[in-house]
Amino acid sequence: MSRICEQLSGDLFTPRPVGQSFPEGVPIDVCILFERLALEVSRMGFTHYSARDLTARIRWHHQIDRGDREFRVNNNWSPAIARWFIARHPEMANFFELRESPGGRDD
Repeated sequence: MSRICEQLSGDLFTPRPVGQSFPEGVPIDVCILFERLALEVSRMGFTHYSARDLTARIRWHHQIDRGDREFRVNNNWSPAIARWFIARHPEMANFFELRESPGGRDD
């Protein structure tokens, strides 16, 4: 079990803290775990990483580590969480590759 998993406990339905912005429709706990994982990966010396890999790791954490087979992580959350993370950590602006989708939305 990673150090991150050992630190985690929480409720996915925790009210959003006042004054903090999170991606619409993404549970706060998923955002916080994504941030912790990205920072841990960065501390390990990675200068670039995949937001989708971190999202898959979050899925593993909830379904395997916690045994919550009902929990679902939407693959479409990755771009929004990556942008949220970069907004909180502008010094890591190049950590994730961000693309613009053909529909004009950022993915």
